[in-house]
Amino acid sequence: LVNLLLDDLTAFGLDETASKRGHNYVTVFIDLDRKDKPIIFATAGKGNGTVRAFKQFLQQHGGDPENILEVVCDMSPSFLAGLKEEFPEAETTVDWFHVVQLFTNAVDAVRRNEAKKRKLPKGIRWAVLKNSESNLTASQAKALQELNETGTFTCTAWKVKEKLRWVTKATSLRSAKWRLTHFIRHIYDTLYYDPTLKPVFKALETLVRHKDKIAARWNSGHTNARLEGLNSLFQAARARARGYRNTATFITMIYLIAAPIDILLKST
Repeated sequence: LVNLLLDDLTAFGLDETASKRGHNYVTVFIDLDRKDKPIIFATAGKGNGTVRAFKQFLQQHGGDPENILEVVCDMSPSFLAGLKEEFPEAETTVDWFHVVQLFTNAVDAVRRNEAKKRKLPKGIRWAVLKNSESNLTASQAKALQELNETGTFTCTAWKVKEKLRWVTKATSLRSAKWRLTHFIRHIYDTLYYDPTLKPVFKALETLVRHKDKIAARWNSGHTNARLEGLNSLFQAARARARGYRNTATFITMIYLIAAPIDILLKST
């Protein structure tokens, strides 16, 4: 991507994707305003070091960090710290996908904890990862019904996740902030503490810390949905190759899949 020009870049998104088994990642950056082939940078690792590397790449390709108006990412503390340091003037927006993922993971953690202590309805593992309006299979619908009747901790955690959808009905930034505040207050007021529900309380604490960045979504026209979709393509390519021993090879594959290489080649 030597010939890539980033002088007009004003908004970017970033997320990590697994490069190998274990804790091995590549962080991918996309131009949020590019309609096709949006990948503009990828580097080994994750965290604030990758943000610093991208800033250097941006400057080397005609871009100006002060021109960045918005960044969309998840709630990773290291990503957020890096963005605050390297792009202090940019508005940071947490994509709603990551909020849902946060609480979905909490529900699954509660289910695993509770399954060690009692027998849960068959089919509940996958049912609680969906919402009540999803296309549930017959066994999943039956499992959720049984779960509601038994009053388990898993059911309690799932109901908290379901109530998140009330927040998404906000029609403005002001409304979103109001709904987030009342959602948090309602859950804390009605949910009694039990060690089994610790993942839910941890998710709530994360929501409280980042609620302003989450609410910023209602003022933004950007989302990391495309990057999440591309991540599945990257992982499919990695699976077909049965993994890449060299991270640089995986990064090359990422560029071949979703970087504007064809445009750059035509310009040479």
